[in-house]
Amino acid sequence: MLLVVSEFSTVASVDVAGGTCELINDTDPELAERCTLTGFDRNGGAFLLLAVLVLVMAWGAGLGGSRPAAVALAVVGVLLLAWALLVDLPVTGETGAIGMNFEDATAAAGPGLTFELVAGALALVAGLVSLLAPS
Repeated sequence: MLLVVSEFSTVASVDVAGGTCELINDTDPELAERCTLTGFDRNGGAFLLLAVLVLVMAWGAGLGGSRPAAVALAVVGVLLLAWALLVDLPVTGETGAIGMNFEDATAAAGPGLTFELVAGALALVAGLVSLLAPS
């Protein structure tokens, strides 16, 4: 569920003029769209597909006792964590094109990044727990 929520949550945002992008929207609406980046903007919906995969693998590992499903669940968890830390996290500190035009612009991580990290950690732990559980 966290993966689905992360796709529609803000992963990174740029603050201009005390928390508003109205200043930019008046002059350059296309640039104003870059003030907030959602998970969908960053991942193109891939986390929605991974959410389905996590659900199926969790079902197989938990109820079915499938070791391959547990391994797949752990691997997806590692991939999610790697993506969040190596791809999305660096963007949270960049002001990008907005920062070029507005020197007071600041960038920050949004709740979507936290959702990605927690979802990845949960998938990894669930896969490991399922692997280590006695058959």
